[in-house]
Amino acid sequence: MTMDLSILHNSKRARTRDQLLVAAQSLLMTHTGAALSIRQITDHAGVVHATFYNYYHDVAALIADLGELVGASHAAAVAGFNSDLTDPALRFARITRQTLRMAASEPGFGRLIFDVGLPADILVSELRLRLKLDLAEGLELGCLSFADLDLTASLVSGAISGLALDLYRGNLPITAIETATARLLEMLGLDPRYAALLSNEPVSFPPAPALPMRWLALPPIRRPSGELP
Repeated sequence: MTMDLSILHNSKRARTRDQLLVAAQSLLMTHTGAALSIRQITDHAGVVHATFYNYYHDVAALIADLGELVGASHAAAVAGFNSDLTDPALRFARITRQTLRMAASEPGFGRLIFDVGLPADILVSELRLRLKLDLAEGLELGCLSFADLDLTASLVSGAISGLALDLYRGNLPITAIETATARLLEMLGLDPRYAALLSNEPVSFPPAPALPMRWLALPPIRRPSGELP
């Protein structure tokens, strides 16, 4: 789905759509997507039942839209914090650490990604798009080394998603983030000492995207599917 955020801003239709998504997020803190009804969502949003059908055919369509919103919110958060970095290896380290911290430190964010029935690839698909660009740049500059771009982007984004799940579940401590990031950088051809240096860069990460997430809270730019800011 393509969201033209410059058009959406200050639109009554967009505000009502966000109301429905906000209501769904609130309910999903105690329900799964499969357990939600249209009536629950509209009652919680404070709109009449028929309003729902101006935006979605069914709950599954709303859940799909929410999945895109979660992915877009993550993408905006990491892009905004790391946009000034010119070193793709450092950018990779920061995005990985930031993403893993979101899963470890914000239970609501982790719940939406892993526990409520949102599309399973919402985190991986956004990561793969961003990482593929960074990996290609690192390969071109000679600071990263690997054989197959598509395969490496898939392996690394899948590893980050798996780490995020283990951190959210408590199977890994938050202190494992820097070590895991360094291991991934080593897989990408960095010297272990330099990988450890980048993975332990002193930096204050911003919080995870505020819940409930809204389309209108994102930067007013056009972000077509398959492209990055």
